[in-house]
Amino acid sequence: MFNRVAIIGLGLIGGSIARMLKKKLQSVHIIAYGRKPESLHNALKEGFIDEVASIDVIDCNNVDLFIVATPVLSSITIINSLLNDPHLKSTALIIDAGSVKQVIIDSVINHKKAHQFVGCHPMAGSEKSGYQFSTHSILTGAWAIITPHQKNKHDDIAAIEKFWEMLECKIHITDAATHDRMVASTSHLPHIVSSALMESFFSTNNGMNPLDMQPFIGKGFKDMTRLAGGSPDMWADIVLLNNANIIAVLDDYVQSLEKVKHIMQKAALHNDRNLLFQYFEEVQSKWNKYHA
Repeated sequence: MFNRVAIIGLGLIGGSIARMLKKKLQSVHIIAYGRKPESLHNALKEGFIDEVASIDVIDCNNVDLFIVATPVLSSITIINSLLNDPHLKSTALIIDAGSVKQVIIDSVINHKKAHQFVGCHPMAGSEKSGYQFSTHSILTGAWAIITPHQKNKHDDIAAIEKFWEMLECKIHITDAATHDRMVASTSHLPHIVSSALMESFFSTNNGMNPLDMQPFIGKGFKDMTRLAGGSPDMWADIVLLNNANIIAVLDDYVQSLEKVKHIMQKAALHNDRNLLFQYFEEVQSKWNKYHA
């Protein structure tokens, strides 16, 4: 296993990895790089990391594993900078935690050290961001998606599998293109929908001040808009870099909205409750299959 680990970006995911890694392997030496001195020093004081440094100066000497846990655009820059560093050990591996994979792999695939980067995406997170919200339990039972490319070595992929398993993650291996299509539906579209609902709430509220509508807000609305609280920095990168896949599933979602709108209009025109019942029964059946 890796003796010296560098975590670049000590936010929600980077911090959670540090917490779980230290819990599972106390002997590991963790160097954390970030832009927020307070977060770095809090983690150091709490004992989850052993060294802190600015993200602007990354030391590759004697590091066995680099974990890049920053927004995707900055991850691309950092990963390529690490691969270009002459002090990068030939046995060192670099992984990321980004929600878009193809664009990262495309950026490194022609590099002579491309085999040292293994794309990863732990399917864990929260609408909160920052080290202060990190917790080791966020990784327990979460899927860690690994997206190898043609230059990766079997033993390196196996080592990364063992790493995520040690952090109590379940493992799924797929190619980057499939990953990006899948998460467009399961992760990126829900964020767009939540954001649109939040935006709509502030623009169409029957003339009421949204803050005066608190007595009318229940758990359902809070659940549906929770994701809108996510980091704009992270989500701007995700939506820009997985744009085509997200637009494709967004088009399908708009069609679903048009479908239910048509059913509602037809039911009202004919005073036909059964049309609405059939629609909701069909959707409930799909929900039951998903949650079976």
